[in-house]
Amino acid sequence: MINEDYVSFETAKLLKEKGFNEITDKQFFIIDKIVGDYNITDRARNPERYLDAPTLQMVMKWLREVHNIAIETEWEHLWYAYIKPMTSKPSEEDYYQCKSPKYEIAVEDAIKYCLENLI
Repeated sequence: MINEDYVSFETAKLLKEKGFNEITDKQFFIIDKIVGDYNITDRARNPERYLDAPTLQMVMKWLREVHNIAIETEWEHLWYAYIKPMTSKPSEEDYYQCKSPKYEIAVEDAIKYCLENLI
């Protein structure tokens, strides 16, 4: 069975700080600074204990649609995730790449780079 790939807790925190406010099917549940990975939908009682955990694809779409930043991937003995601003003529300096043997790690690293350096 193929499962969805969600961002890490640290990336979810960065996303919230940068204005990502989409409600997701999965949340991190926080109690006394201990983070649990739960699939809980009842957040009405204690919303401060929940942090939305979007999928990698949701964040990539948000970056494209809200911030005009595309993340493209390619396999060449490693996974490469290229960050490309969607401007009329980006220069070579505008590109950044993350690489990893795992697709999910390369994409998450690229997302973190965008959140920490471009937004």
